[in-house]
Amino acid sequence: MKNIVKVRNVSKSIGNKKILDNISFDIEENTIMGLVGVNGSGKSTLLKIMTGLYKADTGYIEYDNINLKDNFEEAMSKVGCLIEGTDMYSYLSGKTNLEIFKSMFKDVDIKTVENIVKIVDIEKSLGKKFKTYSLGTKERIGIVSALINNPKILILDEPTNGLDPYAIKELRELLLSLKNTTIFISSHLLSEIEVLCDNVLFINNGKIIKMQKVNKNIDKKYIEFEVDNYSKAKLLLNDYCINDGLRVYETDSKISDINRELVMNDISVYRIVESSSNIESSFFEMIEGKDD
Repeated sequence: MKNIVKVRNVSKSIGNKKILDNISFDIEENTIMGLVGVNGSGKSTLLKIMTGLYKADTGYIEYDNINLKDNFEEAMSKVGCLIEGTDMYSYLSGKTNLEIFKSMFKDVDIKTVENIVKIVDIEKSLGKKFKTYSLGTKERIGIVSALINNPKILILDEPTNGLDPYAIKELRELLLSLKNTTIFISSHLLSEIEVLCDNVLFINNGKIIKMQKVNKNIDKKYIEFEVDNYSKAKLLLNDYCINDGLRVYETDSKISDINRELVMNDISVYRIVESSSNIESSFFEMIEGKDD
């Protein structure tokens, strides 16, 4: 599959503090990549560099093989973005705001805007003033503005901030419905990242710690076995284990079979604990320094 986003050796310092340190990664076309890290890890700075709000000290970024630094307008014509929330004219209607935004681009006809509005499902709200919108509706308007030039790439920085659970669910369904769009999304909601994304980048102290593929098999769950004889159980279950412990990712049926196998081999099972997601586990391993 084609890599439509290429980030190479990007570094950024502000004053004497290094915010990003030699960042490199690719994003495959028509996939969703998540970006997670603690506050101050460099997430927002990276996204601002990727959308031209900041300049990198070193390195380069390409969108669809177009260098952002050398051909900024052409490269950004491939990109829609929503950084630091949706900021529009509060006293104007959503429709007027979108018309103003549309005028910033060439060759965007009204039918394109109307189609996006239908996808995002805000037709009934467009006549109201922007300041009267709920946070969820504002985010939807922001998504329309980001999609208005029919971008191949969509970059979103914490789009769920301030949203209630229902609005988060709506946004998730909207993003999953977008076809032929590559999405790069930063979020502190690890559960949403796991549902949305194909891959996740973990960033800490300005460095990419690792990239992890998201397993979306909803029939499986993460289970940790607590037993009386760890060494014997580890040898027995080694093919199933996904970490150094007795943690497995299997269906209920397979978990029952594993438990039976342990008991039949004279291993007492004290507890079977459904543990946190793999993304969540990786996140906490990262901030505890286990992946550095």
